Amino acid sequence: MMNMEKNAKKIIYNAKVYLRRQEFAQAVLIEGGRIAAVGADSDILADAPSDAVRINAYGRLLLPGFYDSHLHLIGVGLMAHVINFSGLSSLEECVAYARIEIARKSPPPGIIRGDGLNQENFIGEKRFPTRRDLDRITTEQPLFITRVCGHIGFCNSKMLELLGLLTSDSGTAIGAATGAMTASAVFLEGAEFDENGEPNGILRGGCLAQAREMLPAATDEFLRGNLAYAMKCALENGVTAVGSCDIIQAHTFQRIVAAYHSIYCGQKPNLRITLQNGVADDPKRLDDYIQNGHVTGAVLEESYLKIGALKLFADGSLGARTARMRGSYHDDPLTQGVPEMDWALLRELIEKAHKNGLQVIVHAIGDAAIEEVIKDFEALGDPVNSLRHGIVHCQITDKALLSRMAKSNLLALVQPIFLSNDLYIAESRVGAALASTSYAWGSMERLGIRAAYGTDAPVEPLNPLLGIACAVTRKDLSKNYPENGFCPEECVDVYTAVDNYTTAGAYAHFDENRLGRIQAGYEADMVLLDKDIFTIPPDEIPSAHVLWTMISGETAFERQPVSEGVPKPAD
Repeated sequence: MMNMEKNAKKIIYNAKVYLRRQEFAQAVLIEGGRIAAVGADSDILADAPSDAVRINAYGRLLLPGFYDSHLHLIGVGLMAHVINFSGLSSLEECVAYARIEIARKSPPPGIIRGDGLNQENFIGEKRFPTRRDLDRITTEQPLFITRVCGHIGFCNSKMLELLGLLTSDSGTAIGAATGAMTASAVFLEGAEFDENGEPNGILRGGCLAQAREMLPAATDEFLRGNLAYAMKCALENGVTAVGSCDIIQAHTFQRIVAAYHSIYCGQKPNLRITLQNGVADDPKRLDDYIQNGHVTGAVLEESYLKIGALKLFADGSLGARTARMRGSYHDDPLTQGVPEMDWALLRELIEKAHKNGLQVIVHAIGDAAIEEVIKDFEALGDPVNSLRHGIVHCQITDKALLSRMAKSNLLALVQPIFLSNDLYIAESRVGAALASTSYAWGSMERLGIRAAYGTDAPVEPLNPLLGIACAVTRKDLSKNYPENGFCPEECVDVYTAVDNYTTAGAYAHFDENRLGRIQAGYEADMVLLDKDIFTIPPDEIPSAHVLWTMISGETAFERQPVSEGVPKPAD
C-alpha cells in the first residue's frame, strides 16, 4: 500500500491531473485531507513542506473521484447471495446455471432468490421464463427471480403455491379454470395466466410486490455485510460518492442508518453516501418522515452520510414493457405500460415534499411518465428549481419534453450504460422516430440540462468507465456495435462524460463546493487510472482500470503499486 499516514501532508506529482475541459495540471498538494494546491510539478514540489509524502504517478491520469448519481448499494451486496443470471444468453443456459448454483450452494429451506435475468440478451427466442421453465430448476423449494430492471418477476410452482395461485396438493390453479379469482387471490393483481387459465409464473404489479413481501426479513448482520461489500465494490471502481436508494419502507430507515454507522465506525475514510429514500407511498408517511427531521441535507455521519432526495416511482421499465407510454408499444399494441403510482397521489407527494424543503427525484422511463413528472414539477412554480428536483432514467423523450425540462431547470439522473442493451429493443418498443430522440444525452447537453450519470447498480455493473464509454460511443460495449453508434448525433465527448460522472453528480446532491473537482479547498477524493481515457480510442475506454482510489487524501483502494511501466490489470 502507499504510505498514507492519516492526515499527513502529501504530494501527488508527475501526473496528468484533470481540472476541466482541455485543462490539466501535473501535481496536487494535500493537507488535512483537502486539496491545498494544484499546479506544475516544479511549483508544487518547490513549495512543498519538507515532511510531505511524495507519490509519483508516473504520468498516469488523475481524475476527481467518480460520483454515481443513482444506485442501490443493498442490491449490489444482495447479488453476492442470490443466483445471478447477468450475462446469460439463453433460457436453457439460465436453467442449467441455476441448477448448478443450487447444487453448489445447497441453500437452506425457504425461498431461493435469483436476479439479473435479461431476456433481451438471449440468442434466439427472447421470452420471459414461465413456471414450467423454472420447475425444471427445482420443484422442491419456492424459486423467485426478478428481471434485471426489478419491475417484473418469475416464479416456479412452489412459489405460486405460497402466493395462493396454485393449490398445494394438486398443483391446479385456484379459480382459474372458470376465470373467477378467489378471495385469496384477489389481492394478487398482476399475475399472468396462460391460455388454459393457469398461472404462468410471470408477476407484475401487486403480485410482484406480494412476492417480495414473502421474502425473509434481512438480519442486521446481513444488511451490514451487504452494504460493506457494495461500498468496497464502489471504491474498487473509483467511485468515491454515491446517491443510493436503499430505504424503500419507512420502518427500515433506522436499521439502514445503523448499519452504515457501524461500517463507518470500523473504517474511515470510506464511501460518501447520500441516501435517496423511497419512504413515501402516502401523505401521512411522508408527514412522519419530515417531522422526524429527515430532510434533504441532514447529516447523519460527519461528511460521509447524509439524507438526500425523496425517491418516487412513476412507472416501470422498457424491457418489461411496464414503462408508461403515451401510445401503445409497437411490439405489444395491447399495452401502454403500467404507472407505479396514481398520478394524483404522485403530484400530492411532490407538492408536500417541495413545501417542506425536500428534494424529489422520480423514476420515469416512458414518455407518458416523464411528461406527467414534468407537469408536476412545473406546477410547483419554481422555475429555478431551487431544490434540484430531477427525473431518474429519463429514457424515452422527444424534443418538446426535453425543452420543458430545460426551461424548468430539472435534473436528469441518467445511466448511459443502459443503452448498451437497450439499443436492440428501443425501436421495436417505441418506434424508430421516438427512439431517435431518446437516450438523448447530446440533446440534454445542448439544451443545458444538467445530466448526472450513474449505473443504477446492480441493474448494471458498478463501473463508471463503462458508462463513460457508452455515453461517448452509444454502442453495445461487448460487441462494439453498431459501428457508428446508435443515433450518433446523441453522443457526447469524453470531457462531458467525465464531468457528468463527477461535477454533475456532486451538483445533484448539493456537494458541488467540496466534491467533484480537483481544486484547492475541495476534499482530496481522487482516482488514478492506468490509461488516459481522453486520448485513447473511445472503444478502448472499457479496458481502462482504476489503480487506486483516494478519499480525504487517504488510500481507500489500491489495485497494485503504481510503477513506471504499464501495469498489468488484476483479473
